[in-house]
Amino acid sequence: MLEIKPAKEIKGSVRLPPSGDLFFLSVVIALAAKNRATISPVSDLALVSWWKKTLEGHASFSCNADNCVVQPENETNAGAITLSCDEIPYRDFSIFVLLGLGKTIVIDGLTRPRIDAWTKIVSDHGCGLIVSEVDGKTSLHLDRGDNFRVRDTVKSAGDVHSVLGLALGLGKEVTLVTDSVFTSPLRNVLPVFGYPVAVSSNLRDKNEDPLVRRMRFMQIGKKSDGPVLYTVSADFAKRTQAEPHITLPGDDVLGAIITVAKCIVPKGSLILENVGLETWSTATLSLFKKMGGVVATQETGQTSYGSCGTVTLTKFGHSGRKVECEPLYMYASQLPAMVILAAYASGQSVFRGLADLRNDEPDALAQIIACLSLLGTRHGEMPDGIVVDGGRQYDGFDIRDSLPAHIAASFAVAGLRCMGATTINDEAIVRKWPGFGDMLLSICEFRE
Repeated sequence: MLEIKPAKEIKGSVRLPPSGDLFFLSVVIALAAKNRATISPVSDLALVSWWKKTLEGHASFSCNADNCVVQPENETNAGAITLSCDEIPYRDFSIFVLLGLGKTIVIDGLTRPRIDAWTKIVSDHGCGLIVSEVDGKTSLHLDRGDNFRVRDTVKSAGDVHSVLGLALGLGKEVTLVTDSVFTSPLRNVLPVFGYPVAVSSNLRDKNEDPLVRRMRFMQIGKKSDGPVLYTVSADFAKRTQAEPHITLPGDDVLGAIITVAKCIVPKGSLILENVGLETWSTATLSLFKKMGGVVATQETGQTSYGSCGTVTLTKFGHSGRKVECEPLYMYASQLPAMVILAAYASGQSVFRGLADLRNDEPDALAQIIACLSLLGTRHGEMPDGIVVDGGRQYDGFDIRDSLPAHIAASFAVAGLRCMGATTINDEAIVRKWPGFGDMLLSICEFRE
């Protein structure tokens, strides 16, 4: 159990460890590319051994202090890959890549609504999904992969990862149209693996006069002219890079959690280092800025997942906002941290677009809402979202149940602003971020 005391000041600097989620994403793409890849840095990555055991027989891992070489195996009797539904990073993309590769996946905690949703995506693209039960868990295997096709329809932002994952696993060329900007780590990392991704829109040349472009943008939003659409294309049958070296930025989920800790305890100066600065990894920072906070960023380098740098929060006193969590993969892991930010903001915040979280067991949205009740936050529940009334003072609270790391750690930092002590079950936190407790101790000055 992790005990959190009230903090009066947060100061110093924190260098984020590399992202374990992006490590796994890199491994999955390496399996699809069928060639080895070197991933670094890995010295502070706690989950390397976890994924090494999970993918035994499908990939081998050779790691030293800083690098990990991943070599896809020529499997004969490798067996199924067993995963837990709530611990799969970039789940829809990862699952569909593995299915496309012909893997049998056994998943613990998979619900009927989730199975139905995945079955529909597969059937909409000409394939089938074989579903069976194995020791109380769900086994999935792709059928009719050679029939893969993309229909001439507009894909929602939430479906883009699934379609790209299936095409990558099958080694197919794919072109799809979506109604949302393609903001994703895939856009950065796929070219590093030798899979260029082309993205265009039905807007005209970006080099034209800004005033003309602005007028056209205003007009195209009218129903008579149709919506703005984006075309995403990639050829996964070809590669232009033999053996990539993947460099990882800092863990964006942990960065969001430490950011919120600083937002709710404004006294002192804190610098976050090794922070990924791409749009898809900065949902919490963006919300803080929309709430009225000021963030200073400085780019210090480039990784395979885009730019990274330092972040300093320079102005506090934030107020509630409405957030449309679309596409959901940008928000799901950082949502608990954003909810805590809202709990300490003045006024009301609304988070919408979360209906897909209801399709899992346990219901991730229900888990967050239950924790808000323990914290004492006034809140409301919708089928696809949460309403949070912030600006209150809270007492300490206890969370005894084992929760996913991103939820448990977010509510742990909420305790830094409570009047009394807070106790959190940190089983999942220790597995994912073993240095989390020491990190808080290093930057917090606690009240007597």
